[in-house]
Amino acid sequence: LSSSSQSVIQLAALGPATMLCDSTMYLTTFISMATTNKLARAFARNDVDDQVSTLSHVMGLSLSVGILITLLINFAGENILAAIIGPASTASVETTKQVLSAALDYSRIRSIVSPLAVMGLTSQAVLLCSQDTKTPGLAVLVASLVNIIGDYILVAKMNWGIRGAAWATSMASILANGILVRKVWQKMQRWKDNQSQKVQDIPFLSLPNRAAFISLIQLAGPIFFVLIGKIMGYSSMTITAGSFGIAPLACHNVLMRVFFFFATCGDALSHSAQTFLPGLLYRKKLHEEAISTSLTTTARNKDIESTNDDSTNPRTFLKRLLFFSVGAGVFNSLAGRYIANSAGGTFTTDSSLVALMSRASPFMGLANFIHPITMTLEGSIIAGRDAGYLVATYVFSLVLLLSQLRYRCSEFVAVYHALLLFQIVRIIQFGLRVWKRTSVSQKKLIEGTEACAA
Repeated sequence: LSSSSQSVIQLAALGPATMLCDSTMYLTTFISMATTNKLARAFARNDVDDQVSTLSHVMGLSLSVGILITLLINFAGENILAAIIGPASTASVETTKQVLSAALDYSRIRSIVSPLAVMGLTSQAVLLCSQDTKTPGLAVLVASLVNIIGDYILVAKMNWGIRGAAWATSMASILANGILVRKVWQKMQRWKDNQSQKVQDIPFLSLPNRAAFISLIQLAGPIFFVLIGKIMGYSSMTITAGSFGIAPLACHNVLMRVFFFFATCGDALSHSAQTFLPGLLYRKKLHEEAISTSLTTTARNKDIESTNDDSTNPRTFLKRLLFFSVGAGVFNSLAGRYIANSAGGTFTTDSSLVALMSRASPFMGLANFIHPITMTLEGSIIAGRDAGYLVATYVFSLVLLLSQLRYRCSEFVAVYHALLLFQIVRIIQFGLRVWKRTSVSQKKLIEGTEACAA
């Protein structure tokens, strides 16, 4: 094969391979999301026992889930990848086999570090929840440097291709997640200081008992369903893109890499909402209860004054997050479109792929603009434990996306029409819900304040 053809095959293989690896890892973030919510409330109550036991349970659960992912990819990965790539009707059988073989190699190498990677995701949630931003920042810096150096040596110099990219990513994951897990272990030891023997005897890794597991599932279950919905939606996009041929599949891989690179900003804003809002909402609930109970007028006024303080007001905090999310959306949209339009040749030497990226880039850019705002709103809904509404909206959004992909995609660019529609529907649904809940809550608080003043 020519270098151009080999480049297309490698890029095409990266699409299904990264979708399998990243999707399975993304699916495990239900553990970190549940961890954030539970720990934020434990911090608000200053309940060290709950902090330590929750940490022990989620780390043990993370290790178990990571081992299951490794087994899944090694024993069932080939069948899953074959289903993602699809039949060889749109390309030669030999080309499809090469794509499948390359994708399987990449996935199996990445799966080796899955247990540590899942523990790292949970550790990052713990550290951010405890307002330690330096350690996750250091981990990201280490991962980036090791990945860049590894890609340069293994891919550019040693010509290992997609295997080299997988090993570089895996080495970066080991070092970065090792830093996170070690820091969380140290933090747990500090939490145990001057605590009862019962707390000190809690191990770093343990599985939750029945009561703790039910409590975790009540929170993590709806989030798990939402994550499955997202994975199904983005996976369906990849499958639909692959149905148009190897070249569109390779183009889709590049565009989605650009999209998800900038999507991390929205994920960070969502995580901020999930980290800080539960504590603010808990204190707000205490203030509202104080208003309605038989406290003295002085105590009531003190609580009301504290509630109205902008630094502890959930509504004010959410407004600030939304302000940042709009700015991030503008930057993501412009930068993403620029990369797809002007830097397409960096990813491939095939001119047809570059032209196809330019056609789809406007829709990807608009989706990048909406995404951080949508994720901020989604994070606030998760923080408020409005699980029923979240699940219902994703059922509707997913059905709409799959219908669009099934019946309205007559060409490759239409895949990104569907992506944009998915983002628009979600921002409308989440925006209306958050506006309604915050308006009602604020109205009740004002009425309580006026009653106390009277």
